[in-house]
Amino acid sequence: MPKISTNILIKMAIGISLSLTAGYLGISALAAHVLSTPTRIFDPNQRAIFPQLPEDVRFSTQDGIEIAAWWLPFKSGDRAVILVPGMNSSRTAEFGGHFAEFGAALHQEGFAVLMIDLRGHGQSGNARFTFGQSERKDVIAAVDWLKKQGFKAGKIGVLSVSMGAAAAIAATAEDADIGALVADSGYGEVYPVMERNWAKTSGLHNVFLPSTMMFGSWYTGYNLTSSKPANEIGRIQPRPILIIHSAVDPFTPIEQAKQLRKAAPSAEYWETTAPNHAGSYNSNPRIYVRKVSAFFDRSLK
Repeated sequence: MPKISTNILIKMAIGISLSLTAGYLGISALAAHVLSTPTRIFDPNQRAIFPQLPEDVRFSTQDGIEIAAWWLPFKSGDRAVILVPGMNSSRTAEFGGHFAEFGAALHQEGFAVLMIDLRGHGQSGNARFTFGQSERKDVIAAVDWLKKQGFKAGKIGVLSVSMGAAAAIAATAEDADIGALVADSGYGEVYPVMERNWAKTSGLHNVFLPSTMMFGSWYTGYNLTSSKPANEIGRIQPRPILIIHSAVDPFTPIEQAKQLRKAAPSAEYWETTAPNHAGSYNSNPRIYVRKVSAFFDRSLK
């Protein structure tokens, strides 16, 4: 049997290495494209949940993204709450499809309610995920829209969920007109949450995560691993904050909520035992509405 020369072996090794590298990068690029593109979920029939049908409204962010929303005015009140859903969700899909139900209940408590779809979600304009970094502009645009309707600084609150909480924390830190914030099932730092859930959500080994985040950053123009609401939430103080989180959240562990709480020591904290991520409302809707409405009632004065 003829011997294979050293040069041929080296060339074969280089060829195999290049093929493996190309495959690794190709898979990572495709994963970044797929996983940074939001899933659109929207059920227009949920408008019928409201005793008073909400108005369909549209407004634009400072970077030109159109945000779709439902508006429930409260004629005798001067306080408004913006409801911000999370990743791969919408104003009709959050809380397992009960977000509209919650919005209607909060409205009955005496608040005007603006329910938005984040960019790339629901009926809002196209965009990729940035884990709250660009989505903060959606919340600020909602605040600006409310101010045009006559609502005063300090009379506007925000309730936000999961990735929406990251966006709302950043927006509230930047916009002093927001009077109070509820952050439900939020994270203090996104990358550890991504590491925890990567294999389950992507179907890929964790070795693909760093390269996928690199491509995702190229696609979006944002460093996707740098979303760290714990670095921003402290700037909201002394304005009121309520952090809600389940002690057994299977997606975003309770340590993330404790990280937020440590960064904002004056924040109120409500820990539940809801079995699902962002499931505290569904576990006990009556208590959830009572606690949230009481928080906004004493905070938006």
